[in-house]
This record gives sequence, structure tokens and C-alpha cells, in this order.
Amino acid sequence: MLLREKLLYLLLLIAALLIVFSCGKKGDPTLKSFEKPQVVKDIKAVHREDELIISWSYPSSEREKIKGFYIEKAIGNGQEVIGKGSEVKGQDFKNIVFLKSDTSQFIDKDFKTGKTYLYKIRVYSLRDVISDDSPVIKVFPKELSKPPVKLSYKTTNDSIEIAWQAIGNGQEAIGLRYNIYKSYEKGKYGASPLNNAPLKEPAFKNKIETEKSVYYTVRALLDTELKDEGYPSEELEINPESFVPSKPNKLKYVPSSQKVYIMWDENQEIWTKGYRIYRKKASETEFKLIGESILPAFTDNDPLSSKRSYYITAVGPKKESISSEIIEVHPLVER
Repeated sequence: MLLREKLLYLLLLIAALLIVFSCGKKGDPTLKSFEKPQVVKDIKAVHREDELIISWSYPSSEREKIKGFYIEKAIGNGQEVIGKGSEVKGQDFKNIVFLKSDTSQFIDKDFKTGKTYLYKIRVYSLRDVISDDSPVIKVFPKELSKPPVKLSYKTTNDSIEIAWQAIGNGQEAIGLRYNIYKSYEKGKYGASPLNNAPLKEPAFKNKIETEKSVYYTVRALLDTELKDEGYPSEELEINPESFVPSKPNKLKYVPSSQKVYIMWDENQEIWTKGYRIYRKKASETEFKLIGESILPAFTDNDPLSSKRSYYITAVGPKKESISSEIIEVHPLVER
């Protein structure tokens, strides 16, 4: 009987130890779930139209551990002092919105130009543990400039040159910049401009596209830390069907009794698709299309029995150039 009690005691002891060690393994994750979430460190702000766009980054590996973000805002009184880190003295921050963990942007429309606003972000964990304050970002939205007007373009040999009317002059133009936006869908533009840095001059050169229409719009902005960006300009559509190449030049010919070889200078526009050759015989009243060529050369295999005339046009995406000069070719005279 004593041996049976000892065995029972030993089994109970082993079971107790297993429970203790098992709980010990789960202890660390449970304690970690009560730790403060990682602080939001990188906050940026942009003033565009009637919006203050506050954005931030947060590690994706940490997002699954949190409920979301509280955006806190204070209205400056002109005497605020931003201390080191996230310390701000003399400011009454208020929670204005809670955003889910997959969010990285907040758009604030409740502001006025010419006033100071301060924002900071705090993170809430799944256990409702709140992080330390993020650094404070201070913004001072300014009055926006008028939208640019009179957008126009011209084609060059290998590009599109877009221009618009400069806004203001003298002191008014100092610090004024431009952003240009591009789209393949009318009226729909992304948040990022086509230019890498704000443009100082009211002009922009872009690669030429010949397959479909492209749309552009321009916004004026102030060269401030907040990049106060105004409303878009009128929309400029660039339709490749409107591209007209320059006329071919310097036509030459080499006649023989059976053929006529025609040559000319190649067009410089890289978007020229080819050439069309027109001919009029002495017995005809109008020029007729007799062939096309990708290269700046053509062979007319019709025997040269009487005088004839030729001209060439260059072909763009949809339209032809004006005609080249006309050359006359006469039959060879035997001697």
C-alpha cells in the first residue's frame, strides 16, 4: 500500500511540473502583449487644395499587434515651443480620430490658412496599451495660388513640350513652383507628380506617345516645407492622331528605261511611321498614290516611257504631312 501511494505521489508531482513548465512557455508572449507598442516615428504633412494630408510609416510586422492609431491635434497659439522628442509645452492636444491598423494617412479638412496646427500619433495595442507619443509635426498652411492657365504643347523630333502661362511676376513669383500630373484616363490623376522635383519654370518636356491619348494637368505650389499645392489647371489632352510630321525634303531620282529610283532625306521625327509616294503621268490630270515605304527610298517599276512627276508625304500616327516639292522625271534620250 505504501508503494502504491508513493507511485501516485510521484505521478502527481510529474503532472504538476509539466503544468508549471507549460505555463512558463506561454508566459513570455502573454507579458509581451502588455508591452507598449512601437512609437510612430516618421510623420509627414502636405497641404493640397482644401486638405491637410498627414501620413506616416509603421512596420508591417508590428501592425498585426495593434488595433490602430489615434490622431491627436492641437491649434497653435503663436507661443508654442516644440521640445526634444515628442515633448510639446503649452499645447492642448485632443484625440480627433481613431484609424485602423492598416491605415497610413489621415486627411484633415478642418483648418484655416494662416494658422498653426500640431499633430501627433499614438498607437493602441490589442490589449489597449497605448504607445508613447510620436514626434510632433507642426504645420502652417498658407493661402494657395491660382491654378495655371493656357496649357499648350508642341511636338519635337522625340518628345512633347508642354507649356503654360507663368503665375505672377516679381515678388509674387518668387518661391512659386509647379507640379505636372499625367494620366491615360480623362479626369483621373494619381497623387504623385510626373516631375521628380517641383518645377521652377512653366514648362515640361516628356517622352512622346503615339498609341493613345495622354492627359496632363498642372498645379502651382509654394516652395515651403508643407508644399502648399493648389487646385489643378484645365486638362490638356494630347492625342497622337493630331501629330503631323514635317514634309520630306531633298528628293532625288535616278532614272532608267525600265525603272525610276527615288530617294529623299529621312524625317527626324522618331514617330514618323513611313512615307507615301504619289505620281502623275503626262496623260493624267491628278496625282495618284502608287506605293508606301518605311525607308526614305522607293522604286517605281513602271517603264519610263513619258514624262512623269512625283511627290512624297511623311505619315505620322494618323495623319500625313504636307507634300514635298514635286520632281519631274523625263525619259532617257538615246545618243
